[in-house]
Amino acid sequence: NNHLSPQINDRINYLQDALKRLEADANRHKHRLLENASLLQFMWKADVVESWISEKLHQLRTDDLGHNLLSVQNLLTRHETFEAGLNNFEHEGIRSVTDLKEELVSTNRANTSNEQREKIQARHELVWNNWQKLLQTSGLRREKLKKAEDRFRNIEELFLRFAKKASAFNSWFENAEEDLTDPVKCNSLEEIRALIDAHDRFKTVLEEARYDFDELKAS
Repeated sequence: NNHLSPQINDRINYLQDALKRLEADANRHKHRLLENASLLQFMWKADVVESWISEKLHQLRTDDLGHNLLSVQNLLTRHETFEAGLNNFEHEGIRSVTDLKEELVSTNRANTSNEQREKIQARHELVWNNWQKLLQTSGLRREKLKKAEDRFRNIEELFLRFAKKASAFNSWFENAEEDLTDPVKCNSLEEIRALIDAHDRFKTVLEEARYDFDELKAS
């Protein structure tokens, strides 16, 4: 029978409505916070991945292909280790950021708006393109090193063949020089004729040796 009851009821109803509005505002605020947290988490991970990719691309900006077979083989070994690191990072970094992207853009996730999804998709595409660029650049570096290895190996094989021929020619030359400087001792005309015949044969061999020598110089 309180004459103020209507006013009290109106006040209670007002406060209840205000509380509902406050709860709705709090839920919307929480939703926005979760959206921003998810986006920031993804962007941070994408930044880490891109920083790693950028560092590796910088390492590949070199024209050093070695100066001999051993040095280029050492560079190839280092590049194999480099590519093993890429393979590990594909599992630890690229797949991780891709999985997070898939989770955030999933239509079943209520905390991600369409605008956030578009930002995440665009950022992931940039990361993925840079990753593909890194793989391509690494592959080109490997091909260049392989070609350099083949070239230096061919040079070494040519040098070994040259050294072998040069050694054989030098031995022949020393023997020929020794024969030509030996004192001539003949006790008969037949011995003189035999020496002349031998010398004529030597001149023929000398022409062949000159041909071999010219071939040796050309190699």
